[in-house]
Amino acid sequence: MLKDYFKDDAIHKVDSFLNTAQYFKVAVQPNMILEVPKQWNSMEDYVSELHKKYRSRYKTAIKKKDIVVKELSETDIQTHQKAIFRLYKNVSNNASINSFTLPEHHFYALKTNLKDAFKVFGYFLDEELVGFFTLIENNTRLETYFLGYNSNLNHKHQLYLNMLYDMIKYGIEHDFKTIVFARTAMEIKSSVGAKPVEMVMYMKHTKPVLNSVLKFSMGFMTPKQEWQERHPFKQLFQV
Repeated sequence: MLKDYFKDDAIHKVDSFLNTAQYFKVAVQPNMILEVPKQWNSMEDYVSELHKKYRSRYKTAIKKKDIVVKELSETDIQTHQKAIFRLYKNVSNNASINSFTLPEHHFYALKTNLKDAFKVFGYFLDEELVGFFTLIENNTRLETYFLGYNSNLNHKHQLYLNMLYDMIKYGIEHDFKTIVFARTAMEIKSSVGAKPVEMVMYMKHTKPVLNSVLKFSMGFMTPKQEWQERHPFKQLFQV
């Protein structure tokens, strides 16, 4: 399996090799991406471009936050390692598809290796860690990574929605051209401005006979859009 690729990735230029090797192309869930317009310099610029409905939603969400947000150092991550893992598991266990579980030390190990390129932000309520999200700085792209939160507090404090807004704020204030939100919770991510970008992967079975069966069966598993895309901005942007 070779995954995951955008339509303009270089791998598609070697389609003759892929065909000879009996790989076949499979559509996967789109990646939710926000291209940051050059004219945005602050979160106020982002908010000003929202339709009234979505601007009100933003203002309501940040009022409900009532949370202390701070970036966690390498030492902080080690100190809160068990709580971070528990919050991560709380979200991952409720995911519709979850093919693996990260080890408890994963976030600490990533921080020790990626240093400043890996960011962990903690959400604290009465000095208790109730949520976190992570980011990876990848040149001009800001990649959102795993997160976690106390689901009992999510609605009251709009934890997940505020995390999305905080990711956007970080991306704008640190001059990233693109914020990559990945392929989950697509409707709510579209409501903050992310757009679905098609992706594919290439697959093959090592046994030719089974490869034909796999290719046929995957045709019935191609993802269909079962969510409603939102359009929060008043205009389309040139980026």
